[in-house]
Amino acid sequence: MKQLLFGFLALALMLSSCDTQPTFTLKGKIAGDAEAPLVIGVVQKDGYKTIDTLTLVEGVVDYKFTLEQPVMVVVGLEGSRQRKSFFGENVAYTIDGDINRITEATVTGGELFAAYNAIEELQKANASKSEELRMAFQAASEAGDEEKQQEIIAEYEAGEKEVEEAQMVYVSENATSPVSAYLVYSIYRHKPLDEIKAAVAKLDASLSTSPYYQSISERVAKLEKVAVGQMAPDFTMNDRDGNPVTLSSLKGNYVLIDFWASWCGPCRRENPNVVKLYNEFSEKGFDILGVSLDQKQDAWLKAIEDDQLTWNHVSDLKGWGNEAAQLYAVSGIPHTVLLDKDGKIIAKNLRGEELHNKIAELLN
Repeated sequence: MKQLLFGFLALALMLSSCDTQPTFTLKGKIAGDAEAPLVIGVVQKDGYKTIDTLTLVEGVVDYKFTLEQPVMVVVGLEGSRQRKSFFGENVAYTIDGDINRITEATVTGGELFAAYNAIEELQKANASKSEELRMAFQAASEAGDEEKQQEIIAEYEAGEKEVEEAQMVYVSENATSPVSAYLVYSIYRHKPLDEIKAAVAKLDASLSTSPYYQSISERVAKLEKVAVGQMAPDFTMNDRDGNPVTLSSLKGNYVLIDFWASWCGPCRRENPNVVKLYNEFSEKGFDILGVSLDQKQDAWLKAIEDDQLTWNHVSDLKGWGNEAAQLYAVSGIPHTVLLDKDGKIIAKNLRGEELHNKIAELLN
């Protein structure tokens, strides 16, 4: 009898503990199409992931789940780019808005929500100003006023810098906040290694379980492996005829690994400079390995022919998932990596006159 009583007590305690477990809750009213599915997702270490899809009944939102870590929560209309993002944790949130204007929905929540929301207001103000500058730049461009264009560019860059500095002030003053981990991740993940490391150093080690801290730390580790002074990681990929080409087979020459794609405007505009460089130095110990981030073979091959790119070209046609691009932590193209004759990385992201001068210095 005592054992049975203890069993009931244990079960009651267990159920009680489950009921009191902190959860993320979202309640409110969404006007508009009552049948429209509302998608709820989160931004994780590897990007966005859908958590659930809700079919609203008379527009009522009443949803809960448990977040493993504080993260960016995304609420949006299924099949649409319209979405409302806010910083979420296991506390109560409310939402009020229209399904067709979900980005304008009013959300309230906890401390982390309030902290990020204040920062987001700065971003919104700057975005509004940036749109004004974009229109002014277009007008100056149509009028052929290059001086005015440069003034607008300088003003735009100053605005971006001001917002970034304000965000980093928050990071410096809140080193243990999950919001700080997200800010460093969102601002710095595409920046040079030294800048990323300096930003990560501002974060407290207690954030090591944050998906954003983990993501930016993993990027640091990747970039360190392909930093100037490191031996270039080897890879093999098929050329346009389906034959495997191994990077290390090009040793003995100075080699430029050129990450590009047929759909990349800046890459195509840079190609004439690369053609000129190759024609001038290819017989003096210089070679190029073009690595395309294309997905469509026809487009890739046509761009090679149209731009008269006569060097080695490889691609696995996986787009941004290109294995060599992943290996070299490529986050934007055009992206170049220059190797010495032994396969050591001696420079990165040189283009135009700067690249020409470097090759000339090495071979003349």
